[in-house]
Amino acid sequence: SDKENAFFADGVQDEILTNLAMVAALKVISRTSVNGYRDTAGRNLRKIGQELGVAHLLEGSVQRAGNRVRINAQLIDARTDAHLWAQTYDRELADVFAIQSEIAKAIADQLQAKLSPGEKAAIEQQLTTDLVANALYVQAGQLQFPPERERLLEAVRLLDQAVARDPAFLLAYCQLARSHRLLFWFGHDPTPGRLELAHAAIQNAVRLDRDAGEVHLALAEYALQGRRDYDGARAELELAQRTLPNSADVYFWYGAIDRRQGRWSEAITDFAHAVLLDPRNVHTLVEAAGTYTALRRYPEAERLLERAVAVLPDSSRARISLAKQSVYGRADLGPLRSVLSSIASGDPNSAGSIAAALLNCAILARDAAAAQQAVTLLPASDKGIDQGNFRAPSEWLVGLAARAFHDTAAAQNSFLAARAIAEKLLRDQPDIAAAWSLLGQIDAALGRKEDAIREGRRACELMPLSKDAYSGPSMITDLAVIYAWVGEKDLALEQLALSAQLPAGVSFGELKLEPQWDSLRGDPRFEQIVASLAPK
Repeated sequence: SDKENAFFADGVQDEILTNLAMVAALKVISRTSVNGYRDTAGRNLRKIGQELGVAHLLEGSVQRAGNRVRINAQLIDARTDAHLWAQTYDRELADVFAIQSEIAKAIADQLQAKLSPGEKAAIEQQLTTDLVANALYVQAGQLQFPPERERLLEAVRLLDQAVARDPAFLLAYCQLARSHRLLFWFGHDPTPGRLELAHAAIQNAVRLDRDAGEVHLALAEYALQGRRDYDGARAELELAQRTLPNSADVYFWYGAIDRRQGRWSEAITDFAHAVLLDPRNVHTLVEAAGTYTALRRYPEAERLLERAVAVLPDSSRARISLAKQSVYGRADLGPLRSVLSSIASGDPNSAGSIAAALLNCAILARDAAAAQQAVTLLPASDKGIDQGNFRAPSEWLVGLAARAFHDTAAAQNSFLAARAIAEKLLRDQPDIAAAWSLLGQIDAALGRKEDAIREGRRACELMPLSKDAYSGPSMITDLAVIYAWVGEKDLALEQLALSAQLPAGVSFGELKLEPQWDSLRGDPRFEQIVASLAPK
């Protein structure tokens, strides 16, 4: 219950697991998937082994008193509950880092996993000897997901303290780069300055050890999400994998790159491997499901999302994603309305976090009263609405709702306010495709036809399919919306037909339910596109 000692214990667990994961002869499950088993009450070791897909479990406890530390560790056969090895280490606190290496080597020996000289050296290497810096690093790592702005900024603050205490703490620099990159990628601070902070942290890690697997992984993440350099990211991942053979992150990022490059079958395989190594990581399960959703393979997406909900029943993201499969594939709003109602009633404070989903559902259901109620819950303009790696102004959704329910004056005011925000963003960062697409839709709603078409086309130029097969189709769909709203029906149908043929393009449910397509309904060409996506 003592926070300081809890972070200390977390650090011990994390380091032992990291050391074991360096051994190529072992299959080691990632930390995220094992953290849920800490509570010893009613713990069933055989069941845990089955859920994680492993034959052996390492469990232990940590006690710290003054300048002494006692660590108990035992290796158990998950199939028989037999204890294969046990050891108690009662040492000076300063020896804790050496103990972690000793345990990892002992487990590898017990499992007859032969260590290469490189693996042995990596396990014996102490990445920091500063207990306070290590605790700050562990605490920061627990703040990175969900990638919310305040959590990430706090992670940055903690990691800055960690590297100030130990300027040679390589993993802390890698985590610091990741925190800055997440602030950039998820639209909390999509500025060159934030990206430069990520790059500076990586360069500090490179200076310490250019060949470390964690450094190659950080470079890969930066290349992918900082520069969209897919080939460069893939090359770094290949280097990272040599010393991180059990890294679920490596396979996760392979999958992310493959679907951006339109290598869909490879992406499915990569995400499946990431799930194998981290089977209870909700973020990984949701992202793996997203690949199936893009391919309109909704039953397979649902199975992964059901696993995510089983792991974390309170995850709004997983529950809403699961319910949306019915919307996409069958135009059935029932599960989504039910889930949103359940989340809101289960925790009255959660309504604000799901306000955008509530509003979108109300618009699809053509429920004006529900839409009006959801509008009052939307976050302030400075926070915006999470739309992948772009944050749209709340005024945009308010305008969409007003337009859907034919409140022309309210729609006009909201779209003008949203336009000012989008324009400012593009003045500062003119290469954000999603912002150009948003501005184009706003101008289409405001009757600025030429501007709207130019802006929509600019978005497609910045995010062509050749650059991003995962996000590019949404730019094509948005351009179809723009054409529909400015009265260019033939061009709208042309773009819509293309979107319907692409992975990650428009879905059956969106075409059936979205008010933005109302001007096309009844046209045989539109109805043919809808029919092509209908459930078989």
